[in-house]
Amino acid sequence: MNGYLNTVRAEVFKLRHKRRSYVIAGLLWILLPTLLLVVGWILQTRVAGTFADEGINVTEVVQQVASPIAIARNSLLILGNLSPSLLIIIVALTAALLIGEERTQNMWKTVLTAQPNRGAVLSGKITALMLFLGVLLAGSLVASIVFGGLGTLFLPTTFGAGWGELVGLYALQWAFGLSATLFAFLLIWLFRSLPLGIISIFFLPAVLEGGYTFYRTVVGFDRLNRFNALLEALQLRNTVQELPRYFFTTNLYAPSREPISVIADLFGAQLSSDDLGPLSNLLTVDLDRAALVMAVYALLFGVILFWSFTRSDVT
Repeated sequence: MNGYLNTVRAEVFKLRHKRRSYVIAGLLWILLPTLLLVVGWILQTRVAGTFADEGINVTEVVQQVASPIAIARNSLLILGNLSPSLLIIIVALTAALLIGEERTQNMWKTVLTAQPNRGAVLSGKITALMLFLGVLLAGSLVASIVFGGLGTLFLPTTFGAGWGELVGLYALQWAFGLSATLFAFLLIWLFRSLPLGIISIFFLPAVLEGGYTFYRTVVGFDRLNRFNALLEALQLRNTVQELPRYFFTTNLYAPSREPISVIADLFGAQLSSDDLGPLSNLLTVDLDRAALVMAVYALLFGVILFWSFTRSDVT
């Protein structure tokens, strides 16, 4: 236990003294809320009262962009709806710092001499990243309240309702981040090259899932060919067709994509799975099932990571 706690303290100390930690925090806590406030101010001062205001309620749009709860909700949306996502970028860069730099600087021998328990070292590093991610998400919520509260002084916005549900989504996204953390640690550990590991974290899931989506859209599983015939012979066609429900990214970002339908409802749009075509699974992810899928991914990545880390020659 002492080895684990010492590792956590050491890694947190490292994070506190790295510039990238403050750059990431500034992006989430200052830049993003400021941009949303600026967008709200532009809408209020440049659009309200013009011909564009005749078809839409600009005041309502400003409320959904720059109010405290809107800033918090939009920050969560941005966290998981870019490509690569902001969440995976944060996790990858932090994992590269915590587990990748020892290899690039040939420091593993020194680290394991000071703390021979490899399990404690790896667990401490994972815990440090999860603590850092938790601080970032909690700080994003607080920053949304602060900046959004300031916005109420010069914009027609209110604090809004639904904070309990939104805080729950933030907490769930943080918990899902454990799977992303283990995935990032695993790839950086397995690929001896740090740049290759980071690139793989960014794009490997998208490439695999995109390849499946391309085949399903262009070829399909109903057309007669050797691959589909093999699936039919093995009675796996239905299983393969259901794979998008278990994609890593589909479930990882489920909490941050949950507000999409909420925002659509606020503006009177009724989104359905048919509207998104091949991406229809984005609106049909159940959070309880996503939590179970993420737990399975975390277990799988964790077992492989700890087995490889404790048995490999890292010196």
